[in-house]
Amino acid sequence: MSRRITLSKWQVLAIFWLIYLLNYADRQVLSSVLPLVKKEWLLSDTQLGMLSGIFFWVFAPLVLISGNLADVLSRRTIIVCSLVVWSAATAGSGMAGAFGVLLVMRGLTAFGESFYYPAANSMIGDLHGLSSRSTAMSFHQTAVYIGTISSGTLAAYIGQQYGWRSSFWVFGLAGLAMALVVARLLPEPQRGGADLIQTVAMTAVERLRLIFNRPTVLFLTIGTISKILVLSAYLSWTPTMLFRKFGMTLAQAGFHATFWHNLGAIAGVLVGGRLADTLRSRTELGRPLVQLIGLSAGVPFLFLIGSSSELLVVNISLAIFGVCRGFFDSNEFAAVYDVIRPEARATVTGMMMCLGFVAGGFAPVLIGRMGETMGIDGAMSWLAAVYAVGAISVGCACLFTFRRDLLKQR
Repeated sequence: MSRRITLSKWQVLAIFWLIYLLNYADRQVLSSVLPLVKKEWLLSDTQLGMLSGIFFWVFAPLVLISGNLADVLSRRTIIVCSLVVWSAATAGSGMAGAFGVLLVMRGLTAFGESFYYPAANSMIGDLHGLSSRSTAMSFHQTAVYIGTISSGTLAAYIGQQYGWRSSFWVFGLAGLAMALVVARLLPEPQRGGADLIQTVAMTAVERLRLIFNRPTVLFLTIGTISKILVLSAYLSWTPTMLFRKFGMTLAQAGFHATFWHNLGAIAGVLVGGRLADTLRSRTELGRPLVQLIGLSAGVPFLFLIGSSSELLVVNISLAIFGVCRGFFDSNEFAAVYDVIRPEARATVTGMMMCLGFVAGGFAPVLIGRMGETMGIDGAMSWLAAVYAVGAISVGCACLFTFRRDLLKQR
């Protein structure tokens, strides 16, 4: 039997980066080929919204379960199985012959993906302590943006040249190949190792009691819900909005919808992560303050994405909104981990994502419905108000609860 290769914490992070890139690439493929699916099956915008929304509705309850499981079972095993399931479902989406079958395949993709993030983020938290946690999670987050760019452009190109089914086959088979590598290399780190905390066995009820005893979690969760609502609508409808509003080809719309925003997000998440780790050494509020900046500054640019009739203004707004999103993403869970013990971190991650995805699942359908009366661009402008609500909530955490909850950790 061959020995497992010993990797450094940064090499393990690189493996997580590749897995997460495929996670978001597979998630984004559908949005890039929606017009082709609509044309073949003569679907309404509401039905297209359902194809995007089903992912969120399946993902939401399962990510809560997966978070609890990742706090007690082997996270490595969970991640490998997760990758196999969602990759197989993505490849299977390319075989769908009707709307209902594709809807089921997207649900199965969500089933697989729901088990990845809580386990992975918990492991990253165990490998990286207070001095590097935001930086590590920021690097991990860049996979989201690059995965979205690559799939947004490549899936649209493949769809135009070879049909939309081929887009799903390419990304699904890549994930299955990656699963073989992950099963060989990925280790299982000691829980609480980076924090030098002696962990204790906790029941699910004890973990939930710990979480609900931290009001900061509620405020930061509202921020996460706001972000996911906006992103689910943005990822689902921006390519279609650009396709219709500016007369682009499918590949052009996929490129503009993903490249400028995610380019800004890469810069924002890397700067935000380092800024938060630096501020954290000076003030306990370092991480939530960076989140607050990201949400607040993103509001006007979200409005411009839908309201402007100038492509240059839309692209600039997409890029700056991306920077703002990156600031928030770099500390989305690093901030809450400051007030939650290692034994409950996967659980709190799953809980926050569950609530965010429950709400986010309605956003594509709602924007599709609003778009039938006011246009998709008009509906998209309303996303700015959602971001504003998130900013207010994170601001409340900074002002009223974060320091108090931090003291409970000591």
